[in-house]
Amino acid sequence: CGGESHLHGEEDLPRPSISAEPDTVIPLGSHVTFVCRGPVGVHTFRLERGWRYNDTEDVSQAGPSESEARFRIDSVREGNAGLYRCIYYIAPKWSEQSDYLELRVKGGDVTWAL
Repeated sequence: CGGESHLHGEEDLPRPSISAEPDTVIPLGSHVTFVCRGPVGVHTFRLERGWRYNDTEDVSQAGPSESEARFRIDSVREGNAGLYRCIYYIAPKWSEQSDYLELRVKGGDVTWAL
């Protein structure tokens, strides 16, 4: 086996990360932006929630070795609470999924979680 092969795209892609701005607990009607980060060269980022997902090819450079995409919800509702995760595509394959991020929505004196 050629000892070099693992340097040429055979290795697993690094797992993406997910975060939420400004926070993971959002008042009803406020906005939240999910930020997915991965390595340079990502073609598509996907934000998954259960079986639903959003894809974007609007990928920007977040640093010398990092790229990111942003998914904004302008007006958060109770229905937006739940578990989100990111995945990305660099041809020819999809990465592993990120850890889950739980978005909680608070309205009045109630907090909706799962």
